[in-house]
This record gives sequence, C-alpha cells and structure tokens, in this order.
Amino acid sequence: MNDKPTDAAILERAYSLVDEAMHTVALQRRRVRSTEPEDEDFVFRYWADLQFFVVALRRLRRAAELASNVTVSKDNIKIAINKFDKDIPCLKVMRNVGEHIDTYVLDGDKRHHKEISRGLLQVGSWDGTTWKWLDMKLNIDDAFQAAAELHQAVRKELKSFPKNHN
Repeated sequence: MNDKPTDAAILERAYSLVDEAMHTVALQRRRVRSTEPEDEDFVFRYWADLQFFVVALRRLRRAAELASNVTVSKDNIKIAINKFDKDIPCLKVMRNVGEHIDTYVLDGDKRHHKEISRGLLQVGSWDGTTWKWLDMKLNIDDAFQAAAELHQAVRKELKSFPKNHN
C-alpha cells in the first residue's frame, strides 16, 4: 500500500489532528487554572500542565503543517502558521527545552538554544494567565486565541476544498 493519500484525505486527516490538538489545548488551559486532586501532594502540578499545554500547542502547529502539503491550501495555511508563530514566539524554544531537558541539564553542545542554561530550567512563575519561564513569557489566553485561529484556518480550507478534487 504505497499509494499517496489524496489531497482530500490529507486535509481531512490534518483537520482531524488539528481538532484533537485544539481540544487538548483547551483541556490543558482549563486544567492549569483548576484545582486538581493531586495538588495537595504535587505543588508543581500547574508546571506539568503548562508543559503539556506547550506540547499541545506545538502538536497543533505540526498537524496544521500537514495541510500545507495540499497545493490549493498551501499559501493560506502557511500564512496562518506564520501568524501563529508570530503570536506565540516563545513556543518553539519552550517546546525544545522541555522535550530535550537532558541536554539542557548537562549544558550540552547539542542544545539548539545556547542561551538557555541549566540554571533557567526550574525557575519561573505563574500568575494564573502568564507563565514566565526561560526568561520568556507565555500568556495562555493569547496562545489559546492563536491556536483557535489556526484551527479555524485549517477547518476553512477543509470546508472550501473542492469536492470533485482528488
């Protein structure tokens, strides 16, 4: 089964993954503002949920990139992704550091972001809306809005895709 998926199939799958990621972003946004049963024993639960929020945002972006493989949608999706990146400029660094924490703990040469040292890894603050970490700020409401706009852009491409197109 080496058949390349059709453009319609790519768009449908991209939207399905973007939609799933959007629900995950919303879930993590709600969780980080809620009281959870484990809060009594795990005082940094909010930190874990903020890390998952970052991962969900990045997954949404990657899923949206799938839609840019469809020629008729490529330009619109790239514009939407560029806006998303502009609206959440710290996302890539936060995701990279969070996912490659081992390299940053060791101040290794493989760090993509040399300006991030191990001394910054567990230093941050949370005021209920803005997470300050790695000398950067992530406003979860602004990030949620950017995610919703990217979600909508992919949905719009799927809805406007010609039904008689491959």
